[in-house]
Amino acid sequence: MAISQSTTETGYRCQECGGELHAPYDSLECTECGYTPRHGAD
Repeated sequence: MAISQSTTETGYRCQECGGELHAPYDSLECTECGYTPRHGAD
């Protein structure tokens, strides 16, 4: 029986410029413009 593996990373996009968002320090940040979206704790 084969085991299916999937990555846990999902591709989030910046609302400002459409660039890729990544989380270097437990907070999303755009790699293009530096935009940081708000999260539920704000």
